[in-house]
Amino acid sequence: MRTLLALSLLVVSICPTSSSVAQSQNSQTVTVGFWEIATSYKADKFDSCVMNRSVGGLGISFTRTQDGLLLFLDSPKWKLDRGKAYPVRLVAGSQSVEAKALAETRGVTVALADRPFNAKLRSANVLDVRGDGATLRIPLDGSSAAFERLEACFEKNSREGAETNPFVAPDRKP
Repeated sequence: MRTLLALSLLVVSICPTSSSVAQSQNSQTVTVGFWEIATSYKADKFDSCVMNRSVGGLGISFTRTQDGLLLFLDSPKWKLDRGKAYPVRLVAGSQSVEAKALAETRGVTVALADRPFNAKLRSANVLDVRGDGATLRIPLDGSSAAFERLEACFEKNSREGAETNPFVAPDRKP
């Protein structure tokens, strides 16, 4: 009886918990060129796919959600008026659109709602974000494959339905 109890305790202490397995699956990333692509979950349910990189202290993230594509820019050097919407002009190649950059303390979120612009963005080498105070040049070199992987990540994970095998961990690779 003692041997069985000791063996049971050993197995429980060695085996990872389901939450630690879920955490390790949630943090999986794939690198495509200069970009890291990751899958994001909320309450163990698929939420979005994100591609990130940093250049010169500027954090750059494109997030693909059910609502579309978002651009996040952040810098520890910025001091922004939280909640303010700054007008910006986005320029990718020969295409440009007007947008609003919604501010947090050290970053902004820009909804990329224009489909023709988003298509051009995928093949552009640089994205210019023109504000009243400055123009941010976002390098997109090699991002075409990363955008394709971001979209594939979103499509794959969006299709995961209710029919699953509860005895096999889902494949959550981005």
